[in-house]
Amino acid sequence: MAAGCASPGPPRPPSLHLPEPARDLVASREGGSVELRFTLPQRTTDGLPLRGTRVEATLCRGLERDPCVVVQSTRHDLDLTDADGSPAVLPWRDELPAELATGIERPLIYRVRLANSRGAASDWSGPAYTVAGGAPASVVGFRTEGTPKGVLMRWAPDARSSTASSPSEVLVRREEITVPGTSQKRRATAPVWLATHAEEPTEGLGQSIDSSAQEDTPYRYVAVRRRFIQLGERKLEIRSEESPPVQFALHDTFAPPPPTGLSAAGFREGGRFGVDLIWNPVEDRTVAGYAVWRQRIDGAGAPAGSPERLNGSPVTVPAFHDVTADPAAQYRYNVRAVNASGRESAAATVLLSPSSAP
Repeated sequence: MAAGCASPGPPRPPSLHLPEPARDLVASREGGSVELRFTLPQRTTDGLPLRGTRVEATLCRGLERDPCVVVQSTRHDLDLTDADGSPAVLPWRDELPAELATGIERPLIYRVRLANSRGAASDWSGPAYTVAGGAPASVVGFRTEGTPKGVLMRWAPDARSSTASSPSEVLVRREEITVPGTSQKRRATAPVWLATHAEEPTEGLGQSIDSSAQEDTPYRYVAVRRRFIQLGERKLEIRSEESPPVQFALHDTFAPPPPTGLSAAGFREGGRFGVDLIWNPVEDRTVAGYAVWRQRIDGAGAPAGSPERLNGSPVTVPAFHDVTADPAAQYRYNVRAVNASGRESAAATVLLSPSSAP
């Protein structure tokens, strides 16, 4: 018997080992420069793993209908992977010439071309769009201060925003920092972009509250101004340069607001006397509970005894049942909100006379 074998087909041409074109090139305009990022490929245009571990990259830029012109020297010997083996992401900053950093807004296109270690290059990548033209003004007068509601951030408004083609808004980036000279170690956290704020030209200051800041945690705050530009079918973003950074830590130096609506009612049940106190809850993020105080007074309202706190630890609900009151006595009750540091608010006060107890 004779055994046949499958035809191997026509021979494949040898691979040129060209890197795949970058597929995720993005461009972000910030002031007079553009920040570009893309992931370095791991395979060739033939679908094979890239030989060696390094590639070269060339960048070009041009207006939408102009040629894409190389704007920076080729970057050589780029590692394909990071230390943990994941594909490397390459950041690249392009400083714009004056004719592209000023004037009317128009689309600006970038492409990147990759070459292997022998200098053989694949095609240019697809376009990444951003904006040429004048950028928003940088945020000036940016500062922070502590308040009971969180970190108050303030800045000078941009009076020119009313004459721009689209309104601007302010973004604030917050990141935790480690203070030099301290032994405290913190878990690394990613920067947080706080809520955006549309700007109106006024004589006052722009402001916002960072209510999520943790107490005694040092932060670095940076503000940028941005606009969105509609150019044809594309909505593109353009940002100002960053403001000078401001370092700040929120410390608990504020007493919470006092309770409101305090009322007291004495009653008898099963032969026992008691007083029920109720009040409106304090809507404040720092409140941990409430302290209840009682003081005996005479018929003229003057103190007839020392104040005494009726609860050892703060009560967490806006109500308290006093089972130790004397039905024949007259009392002044005080209720104070207490924060996590033990600071007490001003008191809400109510009087209870013997006749109030049925």
